Amino acid sequence: MLRSRFLAQPDVKAFIDWLCLELPRLTVQLNFSRSRYVPMGLKQRVVGIESLLPHYCWKTRWQDPVTGHWVTSQNWSQTQASLALLHQRLQAGLLARNDQQVFKACVAVLQWGGVRGALVFLRQLMLKHDLVAYLTACQPLFDLAGSQRLSALDSRTIRRFDAGLTKIHALVDVSGSPIYDSRVGAAIAMLYALYRQTATCPAVLDFPSGAARGKQIRNPGELGYANAPQFFSPQVPREKWARAQVQLGWIIREVLTRTSLFQATPPQPPLSIRERCHAFEASLFMLGYDLRCFLRSASAASPAPTLPKKRGWVPTGHPFAAVLKAYRAFRQQNPGITFLDWLITQGRPASTARAYGFPLRAEEFDLPACSLDSLKTIVDGGEAGLLEANGGVATYFHGEEREQVCLVNAWLAGRAPALARAQGLSTQQWLIGHGYAGTPASANTLLSVGRGVGRHFDLLTEDNQPTEFFERFFGPELLDL
Repeated sequence: MLRSRFLAQPDVKAFIDWLCLELPRLTVQLNFSRSRYVPMGLKQRVVGIESLLPHYCWKTRWQDPVTGHWVTSQNWSQTQASLALLHQRLQAGLLARNDQQVFKACVAVLQWGGVRGALVFLRQLMLKHDLVAYLTACQPLFDLAGSQRLSALDSRTIRRFDAGLTKIHALVDVSGSPIYDSRVGAAIAMLYALYRQTATCPAVLDFPSGAARGKQIRNPGELGYANAPQFFSPQVPREKWARAQVQLGWIIREVLTRTSLFQATPPQPPLSIRERCHAFEASLFMLGYDLRCFLRSASAASPAPTLPKKRGWVPTGHPFAAVLKAYRAFRQQNPGITFLDWLITQGRPASTARAYGFPLRAEEFDLPACSLDSLKTIVDGGEAGLLEANGGVATYFHGEEREQVCLVNAWLAGRAPALARAQGLSTQQWLIGHGYAGTPASANTLLSVGRGVGRHFDLLTEDNQPTEFFERFFGPELLDL
């Protein structure tokens, strides 16, 4: 579907009309908890989407691969400067056709965004001298002023998509393609749900979102509206997530051409359409922190929320080291069937086979993206194994998505016992009391997986005490978890 045909659909046209009318008078009550990204927390009633931008907050830092200096940012002005420099670093590497230079720029983008899921994928492309070629081939697919069809973003052209790659593709782009993470997805999904309350034409849009790492709500379905399809589920293959980024970008540009939203006021110089698009996206990012910000507004009518029980950080139980060895054997045999089916042929029950898939997933260690040589290093474990599993990056960084559950479990397995003892609690009681698990059984599952991961990578000793490598790898990244 071409951009013109997409925008001409009655549902899309009506949604854009609704956005043009409602966004300038949108009333929300922001309520951010304190975190490393929002150190002081945030409680603010806001009227109009433009009024969100002065409250933008994402405190982070990244290491410039050219100078080696650390670049810090927190408010929107500082973030704009960071993003401009990251864009320059990516473009310079692409123009030089230097895969290693582009990889280092990608790592910097992921550091800024607090996500690591794409590291293995990107590193494998770099090692094959294919990273520049891949990002260059993808660039026109995300061009909001291009002539591409949505169908061009398919499972062949989009080899992987996640919260890290959406940032990289957006920063490679020059037309204003938005970063589509869980917060931006949640915000546009909620706005669409509010619009559909009075819409009369058939619905054609279906914006996906993802789970937060904390107790925030990022699915309109948890507030009584229609569910948004969730990242990393069968409902959202990678190409659908990528298409959502393009669709949102087309909608944003259309809204901006029809309104004066995010235009600079004199004597400031006028903003480019790319700058206005990213300001719009940044405001969606603030809206999507917790969708209850809409319900806290006195003017927002909504169904009664039906909040589900949270999963915390409980994984699917599995013997981590045994899974790695089994997966390596599967890859070496290359039997022409799925890993799950192969496990069943090896005599494992179907339920066990399904559980074995947990650490392989894209949001965990992304083992299908690894070469056999990389996989051998990971299976051998230790510090070298974790370095390989972490895309060659020696430290951990963590954002707001609910991902890397295995590594979070390893951190909890190392930290929770001492914290629990200090409060006169058992480790299981402490995990339940702090919302990481819901029952003693689930707390035990969390600890079992965490200890397995920790011991395999030498993060924990045999008696489950944090090692020096544990302190060096995690640093302060999870202290606000």
